[in-house]
Amino acid sequence: MKDVRDRMRLLKYLIAALFVLTAMAYLWTSMKRPHETAGEYSQFDKERAVITCMTAAYATHYMDDPAETDMFSECESRFEKLKATLPYAEYVRIQQTPVSADVGPDQMQPYEIFLKIMTGTDR
Repeated sequence: MKDVRDRMRLLKYLIAALFVLTAMAYLWTSMKRPHETAGEYSQFDKERAVITCMTAAYATHYMDDPAETDMFSECESRFEKLKATLPYAEYVRIQQTPVSADVGPDQMQPYEIFLKIMTGTDR
């Protein structure tokens, strides 16, 4: 009987140690995100913005007929314009904050800049 209790205790300690190691690994990786600490746009941010751009372009212009040109290079250039126009801190804020109808125009301005640039209506 004592042997069973010792095995159970050992198993509990192993599970606790595994949980602590997993938590420490998660904290370490979340603290080591270079794109957030440097305050610069990452590759993931670029891909997200390009997908937004391409979705808007194909949904508004090419639903019935296929596109005559590939929009990828145009969307990449729009992302470069976004990087030059919208500070990274504002980009992070609009990505993490849901859009609400009861916010003022000052809070909506960065979101409108993002949408206008990525949809091509800023011209």
